[in-house]
Amino acid sequence: MWEVLKSIFSPSQYMPHGNCYLWQTSLVWLHLLSDLLIALAYFSIRAMLVYFLCKRKKEIPFLGVFALFGAFIILCGIGHLLEVWTLWYPAYWLSGVEQAMTA
Repeated sequence: MWEVLKSIFSPSQYMPHGNCYLWQTSLVWLHLLSDLLIALAYFSIRAMLVYFLCKRKKEIPFLGVFALFGAFIILCGIGHLLEVWTLWYPAYWLSGVEQAMTA
């Protein structure tokens, strides 16, 4: 079981994404910070959506649509966190499954 999880989260047959950036420190930091800030933005959108829905819960006719939209927003944020993860650990299968769930 441990080997399966290890191959999903960090398969050894692939290179980390940082190799594509030639491990240039400024380029790695650029992608790291931008993906973290985008993920933070997605999570804050979700937080505000929950806040406004709690305030006006009885006035919203299609609550299920908002729940699905919130799940989509969270998955978008997780996708950007996985982009940070794949800089060092080549978890491309996990990233691909997450992108498929987002789609």
